[in-house]
Amino acid sequence: MLRYEAEHCDVMCFLQGRVEIILCDIRAGLPRRVMRFFIDGDNHPSNNNAGVVIPPGVAHAICVEGSEDVIMVYGTSTIFHPEFEGRIASEVETAELPTGWQEFLRL
Repeated sequence: MLRYEAEHCDVMCFLQGRVEIILCDIRAGLPRRVMRFFIDGDNHPSNNNAGVVIPPGVAHAICVEGSEDVIMVYGTSTIFHPEFEGRIASEVETAELPTGWQEFLRL
C-alpha cells in the first residue's frame, strides 16, 4: 500500500466566486517550485475558468479573492483522513470568532 501523501490527489472545480491558489512542489528529487494563479468560478465566464488537479507531493493553499462566496466541487483520489494531512494552520483558521458573532450564533 502506498503512503497517503504519495498517492493522494485533489481535484477542484469552482462554480462561483474567485480564488487565488498557491502551489509548492515539494516532491523528493525535484526542484522546489512555487506557482501562484487566480481562477474565476463558472459564474464569471472568462479565460480564467479552470479545474485543478493537484498531484501528490504538491502543497497547496486556496484563498477567496474578493467578497463573493466561493462554491467549489472538491474531490480526492483516496479516502480523506484529516489525521494524515500535513496542514499548516494559520491564525485565520485558529482564531476565535468575535464575541458578537459568538452571541449571534449562540456558541
